[in-house]
Amino acid sequence: MSKVKFWKNWDTHTRYPYLFLLLLCAAALLLGVFHYFTGEDAVFPWDKITDLQVVPMPVNEVTRLLEPFTLSADGYLLFEQYDVAMAEVQSWAAYVLLGILGVCIAFYTAAISTMRQLPYFGGMLLLMLFLATFNFDLLEIFGGGSSQTVLLLSIALLAIGSYAFQAFLQNTSFGLRVLAMLGIVAVLGLLLYSEADFPADLITLHLVNYSSIGLLVATVLFILWVSYENVNALLWINTQASKPERRFSMWQFILITCLYLLSLLLIYLRHVGWLRADIIYINAYLILLLSTVAGFWGMRQREKVYGKLFAFRPAGAVLYLVFATITFLSIGYAYATANDSLTNLFDNLVVYSHLAFGFGFFLYVMINFGRLLEQRLQVYKVVYEPQKFSLFSFFIFSAAICAIMVMRTQYRVYLHAQAGYYSYLGDLYRASGNNILAKPYYEQSDVYDINNVKANYSLAAIYRQEQERNNEVLRMKDALEKRPNPKLYVRLANLYDEKQFFFEKLYVLQQGAERFPESSEIYNNLALLYAQTSVQDSTEYYFNLAQEFAGNGDFVRSNRLAYYTRQAMLEPAKAVLEESLKGKYKALRSNQAVLRQLLGLDPQDKEDFMPDSLEAVEDFTLFYNQTISRLNKGDTTRLEPISRYLNSPGNQIFFSDLYFLKGLVHHYNGLPQEGRNTVENLALQMEAQSGYYYNALGQWMLEEENYRAAAAYFKQAKDRGYTQAFLSEGYALALANQTNAAVAALEEVGYTQNEDAIAVAGELATLLQQDVQTVLQSAPDKAKVQYLLAKLPGLTAEQVAQLVNAVQEKELKRRALIAQVDYLLDKQRWKTALDAITKASEQLKPEGELRSALNLQQLRLWLYTDNYDALLNRLDKLYLTDRDKRHALYFKARIAEAKGRQEEAATRYEQALKMLIYDEQTVLAAAEFFKKYKPDDETAYNILLRGVTYNPHAAGLYKAYALESLDQGLFTYADQAAETLRGLLPASEYATFIEKLEQKRQQVEARAEDWQL
Repeated sequence: MSKVKFWKNWDTHTRYPYLFLLLLCAAALLLGVFHYFTGEDAVFPWDKITDLQVVPMPVNEVTRLLEPFTLSADGYLLFEQYDVAMAEVQSWAAYVLLGILGVCIAFYTAAISTMRQLPYFGGMLLLMLFLATFNFDLLEIFGGGSSQTVLLLSIALLAIGSYAFQAFLQNTSFGLRVLAMLGIVAVLGLLLYSEADFPADLITLHLVNYSSIGLLVATVLFILWVSYENVNALLWINTQASKPERRFSMWQFILITCLYLLSLLLIYLRHVGWLRADIIYINAYLILLLSTVAGFWGMRQREKVYGKLFAFRPAGAVLYLVFATITFLSIGYAYATANDSLTNLFDNLVVYSHLAFGFGFFLYVMINFGRLLEQRLQVYKVVYEPQKFSLFSFFIFSAAICAIMVMRTQYRVYLHAQAGYYSYLGDLYRASGNNILAKPYYEQSDVYDINNVKANYSLAAIYRQEQERNNEVLRMKDALEKRPNPKLYVRLANLYDEKQFFFEKLYVLQQGAERFPESSEIYNNLALLYAQTSVQDSTEYYFNLAQEFAGNGDFVRSNRLAYYTRQAMLEPAKAVLEESLKGKYKALRSNQAVLRQLLGLDPQDKEDFMPDSLEAVEDFTLFYNQTISRLNKGDTTRLEPISRYLNSPGNQIFFSDLYFLKGLVHHYNGLPQEGRNTVENLALQMEAQSGYYYNALGQWMLEEENYRAAAAYFKQAKDRGYTQAFLSEGYALALANQTNAAVAALEEVGYTQNEDAIAVAGELATLLQQDVQTVLQSAPDKAKVQYLLAKLPGLTAEQVAQLVNAVQEKELKRRALIAQVDYLLDKQRWKTALDAITKASEQLKPEGELRSALNLQQLRLWLYTDNYDALLNRLDKLYLTDRDKRHALYFKARIAEAKGRQEEAATRYEQALKMLIYDEQTVLAAAEFFKKYKPDDETAYNILLRGVTYNPHAAGLYKAYALESLDQGLFTYADQAAETLRGLLPASEYATFIEKLEQKRQQVEARAEDWQL
């Protein structure tokens, strides 16, 4: 252990700085390993192209006249294909490198200050040459042009500081030397960043990228430095045992060394193209790491070689870690910037140097110590004391072999070094936004290392910015020639994004799949490409492959779910839905919400997704689809984020969807008046889509049984070309008992050229023109019930009973019975209505829409007959649908009023009016209550005004509004209401009401005259 932790006995002023540098070296190594695995993904990150496809998503369905009317909104399916983002310049990696490099320079100058004079000057000369590579003059700190003031100043400060310790302050501890040199480096850094007229990112990139040549030289020196250490480590392993019988023989050393060298030879042969066998090769960087670890202790062993120039403690130990740290930084930064020219250079250098010097050192050992190995002596102790083949000869011999290997590869390492350097300079100028200067550097890089990925993809990114598609295609093809990867295939294929290039895109992706058979990204894009065709088998095949090799399985599942949903492939869609229940991916959850809504399933996603902003498309679709799936739950918490999104300028593209969504939330969660106002405003703003919005308003009026208002909205939608509104208007008019108008509207359905709609309209029009006897004798059960519902107010009790009794089909019979109860309640035949309720109750299911309607009728009967005790006792026990439960507020208000609890009644009425503004009975009862108990204010008038505003075709509300307007002295408004009533009431009923209105007017005028007297 003492040999491993050789610094343990050093003085604290040397040991702690050394341990700090050791930790810094380990950090640089870990950063290098991190960038080795993540660098390419950081520089060329996967991106995605999102395709929004609209599917009609049912919001609510209501049955009127036995026909289902469905309100659909745009549901958004997300298809996502992989793409590659533009090359990014990694400035943060440059900051890290520069910071650690500054510490290394401080340690280097402190270390050489402990050397003798001659090696000190040699070390200072290397530092000067290294500082010259920073090109400080281009920062234009002290004058422009070729001023070298900053370079000279930095050399002077570092040289003077280190020379003072070397010549005059020789007894100064190593720790203080390091602190002093760190201070000088910090002063130089402060000068550079404060005086240079450039952003900090550009200054950092300038210093790092220009000095990459110096870093490269230091890295090459270190690689050569440790290139034979692995063989030396094998020698130590074979001969280190204390007893001869436990040491390995010479032949074992030869065998293991030859295996090591053979592995390097195989890698070299693969590099030069002589070997293409699909075998497992040792990673060159693992070899470098092992030789670095071996050299870590070997440096101490070699002190007898360099001891005449400087001591191991601290100079030798520190210099080794400084060069090791710089090597790890240089290699790590190459990977952090995806500089494939330099990463290939370092890979080649490690192999060439370790093979040449490893073989040379093997010969050196065998020539000098072969006999000692045969005798199983501890050769590692005397390995640097040669007798025949000197160390100098070994270095010359090995260097010659290494030079031959470099020449044999046409000086590839030199060309790669130049290419990598020019790519760094291209990055610098692209980061500054100067593409004009960046282009020539990238092009020069491509000259030295033809078709290297870094330069060509960076050029392609510039052409993408400049929208020069053809040039981008050419650069992507060049990048694929030498070092292809899945991202290049995906990006090139995505450039063929128009329909006429379908087969070009297919060819590129298939090439990529053949070259990279485990690329989920390529398979995903192939599946989506085939999804545009009718070839479902190929789509399914590539989706399966994408799923098999996917790192992000939810990404592929999301696309599969969207595809199956769009194609109405229910069974596969349900299977994927079940498989992905626990998925957290936003696009997947968004597509799940659409499918569940289409299937009529409750929302599975328990988490309310309400992001602060809609920065990504999937944020919008998930929020939007999820909100639609959660309507009718009485939850208005989503109104606040919707309003926030609408106020954000970045969401204008989603304006109409968000505004309509706001109206839906209002309407289906208990605020119908706000919902109608919202959608009416939207229809006025979005003229091109106004037909759809007016149709939605008509649908809402159908739901609320305000049939005249529904017909008016459907007509507005029809006038704006919304074809679905033609049939809806006819049904609404039929339900409003306007037979002639309904028949005329149904005849106009022929203009839609929709054969199914024309057939349905024709049947209903014919039915409406028949008399009761004809319907009873020849019409089917469905037609009888439709006739009953459409003609209900104008029929006699006997005719209603005949129609109900004539219906035989069970479900239709139930609907007919409910209609009969409505008729009897309207005619105030309470006893007969009770009997009808009892009869209907026996035939209805315990739950469902019809049971809820019947229970509401029962509650109204108790209310009309003043049976408040029964109403109070059964109100919360009878089954009601979520929508019908809102009426409980009205009943509770009537109960409180009857019991004399005025404050409670007022509160209940106010609550009921928010949710039941469409219900004529609720509005009239609330107005009557406030008129009775608050006669001096305008509450009753305002309630009626809101009522006629929301429901402008309710005759009962207009009557009450006209009379209340007179009480408030608003004669003009009363006259306007009377004029409106002319079109809502039969002539006889209208004449009767006008008489009543005139009497009321006279009373009000008389009161006014009495008050004046």
